[in-house]
Amino acid sequence: MGVALFIVSEALFFVAIFWTFFHSALSPTVELGAMWPPMGIEAINPFELPLLNTVILLSSGNVKYRPKWENMLKINNKSLTFNLSILTTSRIPSTKRIGPHNHEVLCLLVGSLLGDGHMEKDHLGSRFCFYQKGEHIEYVLWLHEFLLKRGYCKEDIPKIHSRIIHDKLNYYCRFRTFTFSSFNWIYDGFYPTFPSGQISKKIIPSWIEEYLSPLALAIWIMDDGGWIDNRGLKIATNCFTLKDVKFIASILERKYNLKTAIHSAGGIDQYNIYFPKKNLPILVPLVLPYMHPYFLYKLNMVKPNIS
Repeated sequence: MGVALFIVSEALFFVAIFWTFFHSALSPTVELGAMWPPMGIEAINPFELPLLNTVILLSSGNVKYRPKWENMLKINNKSLTFNLSILTTSRIPSTKRIGPHNHEVLCLLVGSLLGDGHMEKDHLGSRFCFYQKGEHIEYVLWLHEFLLKRGYCKEDIPKIHSRIIHDKLNYYCRFRTFTFSSFNWIYDGFYPTFPSGQISKKIIPSWIEEYLSPLALAIWIMDDGGWIDNRGLKIATNCFTLKDVKFIASILERKYNLKTAIHSAGGIDQYNIYFPKKNLPILVPLVLPYMHPYFLYKLNMVKPNIS
C-alpha cells in the first residue's frame, strides 16, 4: 500500500505540472501578455533536443532491462514460467536459499527420494542428487530441465560418464541441485539422526502422504518400477523396512484406492510392493501424464529402443 500511495503521489505531481503548462498555454492570462510563450521567452523546438533526450532515456532503459526480463519470463506449453535467474548461481549461500517451494517441485523431489534419488547435507543446508544409468540420459535431462527452469540447479547439461566397477565398464549420468537450508526438513524426515549422532538409512517420513501426488508416484515408478509379465507392476522398496512399506501401501490404498501386495525381495527385511494387473485401470491414468516416454515400458505400454 505504501508503494501504491507513492506512485499515486508521483502521478499527481506530474499531473499538476502538465496541468499548469496546458492551462497557461491554452488560456494565457493578461499577466503573461495574453500570449504563449510569454514575450521575451524563446521556446525550444520539442522535435529537436527534447525528442533526442526522450529517445536516449527510453532506449537506455530498454537496453538495461530487456535481457533481464527475457530471462525471467518464458512461455512454455502456453503457461508462464518464471526463470528465477537470481537463484541459478551456486554463489548464493545455502542460508539465503530459503524457498518458498512450489508443491509440484516438492512432489518431484520426494518422489525421487522414494526411488533412486538421495540427499546430501552439510551443517547449513541440503541438496538433492540424481543418479541414473547412462542409457537413461533422456530422463535425467528431463529432470534437469524441470528443475533448471525453476532455479534449482546449474545450467550445465548432464552428460554421460564412464567408470570401471569390478573390472566392468559402466556408464552413468548425474546432477545435483543447489544447497538449500529450506531442504533440511526433507533431509531430516528421510534421514533421521539417532541420539548417538549416527544417521539412519533412508526411511519413509510420517508426512509423506501430503507429497505423494501422481507426479511423485510417476517419478517413483520411473526410478524403481518394473513390469512383471502376467503379474503387474513391481516397485523395488527393498531399501525400506517392512513397517515403512506397509505404511506407504496403506497411503496408496487410502488416497488412490490402489490395492497392493507386499512380497519378500529375498534379503533380510527387504520387501517389494506389487500392483496387480487389476489395478492398472486406476494406476495408469493416474501417472501416465507425468511419465517420460522412455519409461512407458514399465507400464507395459512400449519397449525402449536401446541401440
